[in-house]
Amino acid sequence: MLCLELSFPPLPVLVTVSKVKFPKSIQHYERTFSLYDIIFVRSGTLYMTEDGIPYEIRENQMLVLEPGKLHYGHIPCEEDTLIYYIHVQHLQARRLVHAEDIRWLTALPITTYRDLEPQEQFMYIPKFKELNTNQIWSLLNDMIDLRNLSVVEQMLPLQALFGQLLMLLQKMSKTSLNYHSQQICDDIIVYLNEHLDKPFRLEEMSQRLNFSIDYLTKCLKKHTDLTPLQYLNRIRMLKARDLLEHSELSLREISSHVGISDMNYFFRLFRKHIGMPPAKYRASFYSVFSDRPMI
Repeated sequence: MLCLELSFPPLPVLVTVSKVKFPKSIQHYERTFSLYDIIFVRSGTLYMTEDGIPYEIRENQMLVLEPGKLHYGHIPCEEDTLIYYIHVQHLQARRLVHAEDIRWLTALPITTYRDLEPQEQFMYIPKFKELNTNQIWSLLNDMIDLRNLSVVEQMLPLQALFGQLLMLLQKMSKTSLNYHSQQICDDIIVYLNEHLDKPFRLEEMSQRLNFSIDYLTKCLKKHTDLTPLQYLNRIRMLKARDLLEHSELSLREISSHVGISDMNYFFRLFRKHIGMPPAKYRASFYSVFSDRPMI
């Protein structure tokens, strides 16, 4: 299954949502559109071509038509066909990616109070997909009801429902092809979080999870692009950042809380992940957010 990789911010914005019945023998007209046109077929079949690629969107299927690409109905409907559609304003998709190649657990840079710009992030929407939940139709009907009210008060709730729809579509993008490696990856992450404050030994993790070190490393790297030690150091520094901000523990105590006995190693890791030494980070945080004494 192919998925559209969409970057944000800004988030996609719903322009309109509606439903229409195409009578038998009617076909969609030809156009190049500036918006995303997401089509959901409730009953019947809609025949659409986009950029020379023909699709048969059957009952309980969806297709995302992309902005700037010519699309048209290449065959008239052979029966009455009920469709829901939404028009969405957003940036051009970065790429089409196979669902099994999406790294859902890729670690983003650690955020701090010093960040002034949002990080670039990504969402994934199926290009052409069988719909496996009736929740889609319930959401679409609720969205249409709010849109038809056409009052200011309901426009934010309408966009919120659209956000729920995007989350549901992204959930549908996840493939079961990598279920085993995904499960192993999840088990590794649970283990690392449970042993955050202890010295890390690959052999112990291997024995506990009952897989070889090489296989465990391969599974985690497949889904996060990080080795077990790299992932552990990341969550250690997240914990250290929070302790610096919200506790009065000394730097040595914080280092111990995150399982690092070598202070120099702790300082190097913190600077690498956060961008400044821990003492300077704490001092600058307190100077901005409180009058508490420096530690």
